[in-house]
Amino acid sequence: MDDLASIAALVAAGDDQQALARLRGRLGWPAGKELAPLDGWIALLGELAARRGAEQLAELAAATVRDPDSPDRLYELGYALIDAGAPAIAASVLWRCLALVGDSEEVVCELVSALESALAYRDALAILEEHAALRTRSFLCQYLYGFNAAMAGRLDVARAALTDLHPDSPETERMRGVIADIAARADRIAGVTPLDAHDLRGWQYVLTGTLVLHQSPYGFDEPMHGRYAWLQDSTARVATGLSRVAQLAAGAPCVYAPPGRNHTLVAEALARRMGIETAPWPAIGVPAPGIIALYDLADLSETDAARLADRRAGQILFAHASPWTQDSAVAPDITTLLYQSIVPPWPSDGSDDAVIAELATGPGLPEDELVADEPARWAALVARAWPPEPGTRSRMWAGGPVPSNRFD
Repeated sequence: MDDLASIAALVAAGDDQQALARLRGRLGWPAGKELAPLDGWIALLGELAARRGAEQLAELAAATVRDPDSPDRLYELGYALIDAGAPAIAASVLWRCLALVGDSEEVVCELVSALESALAYRDALAILEEHAALRTRSFLCQYLYGFNAAMAGRLDVARAALTDLHPDSPETERMRGVIADIAARADRIAGVTPLDAHDLRGWQYVLTGTLVLHQSPYGFDEPMHGRYAWLQDSTARVATGLSRVAQLAAGAPCVYAPPGRNHTLVAEALARRMGIETAPWPAIGVPAPGIIALYDLADLSETDAARLADRRAGQILFAHASPWTQDSAVAPDITTLLYQSIVPPWPSDGSDDAVIAELATGPGLPEDELVADEPARWAALVARAWPPEPGTRSRMWAGGPVPSNRFD
């Protein structure tokens, strides 16, 4: 039985979860780019979408099956798959669309968007390299070329692309600034960190401006390289982060917490550890100077993230935990760790005072959980990269040149 038939059998048997997992592996990028024709695979995708209540996606899949060589149908389906959280499958569909239409800016950019969401930056860069003529007439494609080069670890290509970006509006100036800031941060730490396929901290700083306080020792050499996948957090891990923030941010006048219990616990504990006051979160305007302390960057609201897009003098944004498999609207100046999935270490109905006291006075992680923290390399990085200067904060881009295993 071939792959298509075996997945169809799973669908017929009602094993939707296993069928979807198998379909993602076979139709998803990069395996899916080799499939031809796609109509049988898309039919299965549509059936699974219908069962999950995704009626619009099911209808788009059915329309594509009826007209499998229609660029319009393929493009619409690919676009919808990105929105549905299936960028790897979207990339395979859009790859087929691109084969039909040739040098289309719209299709190339949407394919690149899917690959970025799938963290396949090297593949996005390769596609943009193949469309040099399109880059010469499209600012967006040239920007994407430079951005994906940086995310793939090719700073030489990113710098070269930067010289060919000529903004003509505030929006294109902002886009150019993303790559210019990456290049500037790389210049700032030149020579003190290798920026190789294992340098998580160096690349995180270059790409987003974030300093990572702690690297996971679990699978550090392979396959995680300092990131966490699934993490049941601990108060000792939070205490370790707070202790290191207190050293970096000594002299800060106060600590702010955005709305949310988890943020408040971390902020109150940090203030107590540093011997400074907490300040109320302002109803309007921007908190500065001081430390804005979060538990999880993913829990920062869009409204509050927008208020922190510009770093004010004396302002430090600290997030204990930051997701690494999805973009966030703003990157923290400091984060304790990078995770894919995290569970806070305190009960939802526990005593806040007890948690704060434990975080504020706890000794932190034992030595066996600190073996990947590379103190000498960390000190060299901090000496060049700290403190952050006033200016626009980067987004927190997902992934980067350092690979890590992740789960769907």
